[in-house]
Amino acid sequence: MTTPGRVIVAGGSGAVGALLTAALREAGRQVLVVDPAADPATPDMLRADLTAPDTRLAAALDGADIVVLAVPDVVASAALPVLARLLPPHTLLVETLSVKTPIAAALHTYRPGAPALGINPMFAPDLGLPGRPVVAVRHHDAPVVAEFVAALRDWGAAVVEATADEHDRITAAVQVLTHAAILAFGIALDRLDVPDAAARVAAPPHTVLRALLARVSGGTAEVYHDIQLTNPYAVTARRALAEAVADLDAATDALPDFAALLDRARAALGDGQPAAAQLCAQLFAALPRDPGAVGGPSEERSRT
Repeated sequence: MTTPGRVIVAGGSGAVGALLTAALREAGRQVLVVDPAADPATPDMLRADLTAPDTRLAAALDGADIVVLAVPDVVASAALPVLARLLPPHTLLVETLSVKTPIAAALHTYRPGAPALGINPMFAPDLGLPGRPVVAVRHHDAPVVAEFVAALRDWGAAVVEATADEHDRITAAVQVLTHAAILAFGIALDRLDVPDAAARVAAPPHTVLRALLARVSGGTAEVYHDIQLTNPYAVTARRALAEAVADLDAATDALPDFAALLDRARAALGDGQPAAAQLCAQLFAALPRDPGAVGGPSEERSRT
């Protein structure tokens, strides 16, 4: 990014904020991190409340070319009316919320026509940007919006552009549905009261699901709860999962019905089915082959 001027990253002490702060600084931008948890003794960090800015923060906002909101949805919603009063019309507002349709409507109300971009890194920030997917929503397009999207690509991100509604439909599938399925798998395991030896003799599909369960259940409850709560398509996604289990239960009575269900499930992959099958084979090949490894498949069952 070549445009001069200061960037403010609100929530820069968090994982997403820190990721973007590092990328911006590496690109030569001057970044001020604003966070209630910021260390005031650290240069370029300001301990302040975005929803109730003090004199110093108000002055910084007035001089910012870009403001990044790496904050929870509730904070962003409360801050937007304040930012609308303090930000110059040319300032680019970049939000990183996990749901886009509500903020899109709020931006239209509070900063109509002002440059605004929504981004959603679809990965854990500790994995880094290079090669990772980022969804970009151009709420209000402008040259500075295009410049930020180009910067994401320069930083190695695999940018996929979508509308706010498309974003929320996509995340309902790849986040809400996926996390719900993984958590339901764990809850079902708990209900079954499976002997501990199951992990030692598990076939690769079960082992991978256990690994996913460990990842999700070991995360921050607030993050996963926010995904399940705020997406406007979340209820629809969870209902589809429940109905799919009911369909599976009904199809076990007759082989033709079960085969039809398999075809239906495979059709959901579309043209991506061969690539997905190849990826699965690669994942299975990379699994531990030592039967004593925690959660690893046994040699005899690795053919599954």
